[in-house]
Amino acid sequence: MPVADLPARAGGLHVLTAWGRGFAQWWLSGLRDAAPARWREWAEGEARPQVTLWRDGDSVTCRLVSATGPAEIRIPFSHFNAAALEQWLTEQGVTREATTVAPVISRELFFLRELSVPRAAFGALPKILDQDISRRTPFQLSDIWHAATAMGQESDGVVPMCHWIIRRDRAEAALSELGLASRDVDCLAVADAGGEAVPVIIFRAASDEDPAWALRAVRLLAAAALGAVLLGLVVFEWRQASVAAALETAVVEARLSAQSGRDGLDPAARLFAMKADTGILAVWDELSRILPDHTFLTETRIADGTVTLSGFSADAARLVRIIDQSPLFSGATLTSAITPDANERKDRFSIVFKLRGARAATARSRAAP
Repeated sequence: MPVADLPARAGGLHVLTAWGRGFAQWWLSGLRDAAPARWREWAEGEARPQVTLWRDGDSVTCRLVSATGPAEIRIPFSHFNAAALEQWLTEQGVTREATTVAPVISRELFFLRELSVPRAAFGALPKILDQDISRRTPFQLSDIWHAATAMGQESDGVVPMCHWIIRRDRAEAALSELGLASRDVDCLAVADAGGEAVPVIIFRAASDEDPAWALRAVRLLAAAALGAVLLGLVVFEWRQASVAAALETAVVEARLSAQSGRDGLDPAARLFAMKADTGILAVWDELSRILPDHTFLTETRIADGTVTLSGFSADAARLVRIIDQSPLFSGATLTSAITPDANERKDRFSIVFKLRGARAATARSRAAP
């Protein structure tokens, strides 16, 4: 694959992934609206498991909150890493993909700003924060992570918020002290006045918006859609085959009705004779097998079990014997004299012969009562 094609393919994959995520969100929104309120309350009651972790001396403390209850473990720092965390989560009956990992880091690493944001502007809050950083702070968006959290009650449609800003290098250094990297976590958290972990910067908000049942619902929808498509294709092919068979039978019956009065044969016997007749494809296949390479045909006629061939050959006299030796043909004879052709530098010939299957079928049909 050319290197120049890689960005284009990556861009196409990104667009396809974004489209699939948007479709899943749209479908889930419609599902929530269509589901009864009692079902919706039951489904949304299944909270996403969350594990918070922080450095505690020579160990890392991990606290898991899930539907099965809280769990906590202290792992020596020398043995702690992303793999050890994932193994512990598996032992607790949850998976890493379905769990929010929130490391607790020091509040002193953050730069805090107070904002007042109208509730009507919450939909555009990420863009507002980006513009505010670009215009009113010395930070570059590529060098920081930032997010806003509510810090008070709404008043006249305006919500007081705290804008959390942290430099990426500082955050990476804090995570490395825990034996992790940014790709191993879902958000950054700080400890509040009561010592509880509070997420302040969320990296994977889309995953947190959907409860655990949503992922199962999307997978079930995909499997059902795939099964429906496959079943539809099978039914379509079966239906087309049935229609084709019915048409073929109707054509055969029409031919039998038209020819039965002319030749005096019973329609059933005529049908047996037609099915027993050697097909045109079989004739062509046999001719291509037995005729020498120095022979080519200019005309071929097949009618009522008789085949007439005309063409040129370097050894036309030998063709009669070759055709008679075939198990499908018999009674080969020259219909005209073999004449040399100056342009082709070969002999011109014309041969007629019978099809063995057609002859046998004709005999059986005539013998039928």
